[in-house]
Amino acid sequence: MNTVACADCGGLGFRVRRCECTRGGDRLIVAGGEYRDEAYADCRLCAGDGSVAEACHRCGSGGRRRAQLVVTVVNLDTGAAVSRRLMPGRLDPPPGRERVGRAEELVGGLCAAVGVRGLRPRWGWRSLDDTLYWLPPQWRPELPESQRLLLEAEALARHDYDPWWVFVGRSSATPPPPDPAAELSRLCALADLLQLDLVVEARRRNYHEVVWDIRYELPGSPVPLDPQVHAQARDLPSAVADTSLRSAMCGLDERGRHAPLHTVRAMPTVDVPKVMDLDRLGRAVLAELAGDAPGAQAIWRDGRWWHTALHPTGSVETLHERETGQIVRYVAESLRRATEPPDPGWWGEPIPHRPCPDCRPGSRLRRCDCRLGRPGPDPQCPDCSGAGLAPSVGCCRTCRDSGRIPAAVAVTVTDRRRVSHETWRPVADEPAPVVAQQPNGAPVHQLGPHRRLARHAAAFGVRPADLTRLDTDWPVEQDLLDGIVTVYEPGVDPVRQHVEQLAARLPGARLLVLAAAPDAPPLTDLLRLAHALDLTAVLTYCDHRLDAGDPLKIQGERWGIRLAARDAEIGAELPLHASVELAVARCVEFLDNHLLATVPREPDRPVPAPQAVSSPPVPDPIGLIRRVGQHHAGAPVAASFDRIGCRLWLAQEGGLRPLAQAATLGDAVAALRL
Repeated sequence: MNTVACADCGGLGFRVRRCECTRGGDRLIVAGGEYRDEAYADCRLCAGDGSVAEACHRCGSGGRRRAQLVVTVVNLDTGAAVSRRLMPGRLDPPPGRERVGRAEELVGGLCAAVGVRGLRPRWGWRSLDDTLYWLPPQWRPELPESQRLLLEAEALARHDYDPWWVFVGRSSATPPPPDPAAELSRLCALADLLQLDLVVEARRRNYHEVVWDIRYELPGSPVPLDPQVHAQARDLPSAVADTSLRSAMCGLDERGRHAPLHTVRAMPTVDVPKVMDLDRLGRAVLAELAGDAPGAQAIWRDGRWWHTALHPTGSVETLHERETGQIVRYVAESLRRATEPPDPGWWGEPIPHRPCPDCRPGSRLRRCDCRLGRPGPDPQCPDCSGAGLAPSVGCCRTCRDSGRIPAAVAVTVTDRRRVSHETWRPVADEPAPVVAQQPNGAPVHQLGPHRRLARHAAAFGVRPADLTRLDTDWPVEQDLLDGIVTVYEPGVDPVRQHVEQLAARLPGARLLVLAAAPDAPPLTDLLRLAHALDLTAVLTYCDHRLDAGDPLKIQGERWGIRLAARDAEIGAELPLHASVELAVARCVEFLDNHLLATVPREPDRPVPAPQAVSSPPVPDPIGLIRRVGQHHAGAPVAASFDRIGCRLWLAQEGGLRPLAQAATLGDAVAALRL
């Protein structure tokens, strides 16, 4: 029994469900979270019937769902892999009294089979705490076989959206997890280095439970309505263990949208304790949470903790339109700090600002698209009728709804150990020569070396491609690296436009840049994983040296890596990453998505269950790929690696042209006789 009828649609491939309008009742304006089970008479979807028919998304309209789950463990040091296929009647581990099978017991046996002593958590999102299956209460070992297998199949079918779990490990033991007290000390030291606040917050949630969250903020930022919807830590040590520099920075753009605008200045280094007293800090925060306070914070600023309770200040109402035509009204409680810490000592002078010309605060009016690349609005525009402003559901692309255009931007570049702070201001008559023209004739200027972020790469010993935004984890744009500015309106100073456009889109006019190579495993590890899983690793490379010096074209090189099924058709793809390390890091980060794409969509086809013995190390292909790419500069070159061998293609208009095929990449490149 490899498939079962879809429980959502009964095997029909479509289902009839209650319309979304029944959640709020027969009213135009409904409260968010309220349920009335009453149809809206003027509903755009059901016309007041209360029910709608739709294709079943659980089974892809096929009516059947796969009742299989495959668990695979790969040893990166040896290239060995072992898999276990869970099917009805073949559950491993067998169900006990709780009728639950957990991954830890099964994965432990598979690790022993291939000599894995420590799993690497960054390879995918799987955890040993995940549940393999959960049998329903009516399941019992003494049931007739047909009924028992059907119940087991339905339990396994719950994983049909993700039926292949891969755990990656090594022959060496995993390093012990870092001490939470030392990790919190490291986060505080980074806050001092970056001149940010580190906020440790406890809030009451449903049923008066307390959840903890740790994040970076800009001084003076309002208290977020819901700082982290994924915050689930029940105590401070768990919150610290779940917090990294990346997660603490996540959302800084939104949280700091209305923060005060100040430059920053260098301050003497403050000694941070090597180990923080988590018990003392947790008790201090909970003491502020006493009474009816909905939350409390501990703020690390200027080398010490500041404690404050959070008090309600009213409610914030937001309105959203549903597809049904109804307006959903959400009300959230706004909070404020009972006491604000003193202004940070590293604040410099305030940054002046002017109102944003492309939006109206408190309304949905935003700059109309007809103004893009034009000196003024189009009088015949159907969206704005020549007004230049049109309703929009998104935020303002100029100021991101802050309503401010700052006159300067504070630039902070760090490698987590050293830091550089500087302030960019427009200077009268600053030279910015025209270096090119856009196709519509708009001039393209290049600013002076002191306006180019790429110069910081050499100071920190990295490549320009290694500079990334700290708050978004995305690489710094090429125009920002090289100081390239396109001026669409005549008479506009390119330096002022560059500074204002950059500052208006940043939280608190702060540009935070990380100068460090991506934390990625070697490419050979990814190729060995693909070999062990019997998949194809597709490596795409493009050398742009023929475009060197052209500010309108991509500079340097671009890489792309993905995993595909062994018999999958290889198509032409444009590589996007400026370094092979970044391409590997992104592939490893989204490994589960790559694996899911290799699983056959048809539910009656089995999930891959690779079994691989030890294999020799994979040679590093970067040098040979670069050699082929340099020979075909300007065109992407694709190389696929699988258990059979290596194939090379050249991307051309209309698809890929085969170049060579051999047992190894070296033989394939030799056959080209470059």
